[in-house]
Amino acid sequence: MAAAYLKIWVGVGLERQVCDALRKLEGIIRADITTGEQDVMAVLEARDYPGLLESILSEVRVIDGVERTVTNLVLD
Repeated sequence: MAAAYLKIWVGVGLERQVCDALRKLEGIIRADITTGEQDVMAVLEARDYPGLLESILSEVRVIDGVERTVTNLVLD
């Protein structure tokens, strides 16, 4: 099992919309609106690291309102 923490920056006022969209995706374990540098943080799991990449590129980054992401892979 591969996992990653996603730091997500969104357009002004779109935090809840993006968070709700993330929570509907298969593999998203948790998605929360946060304070700090990023607007939303999520935990994503997939069968393997190529699967994580595919989910991030084809499902997460295409959500309306997502402006930028940083992915931190879980190693242990």
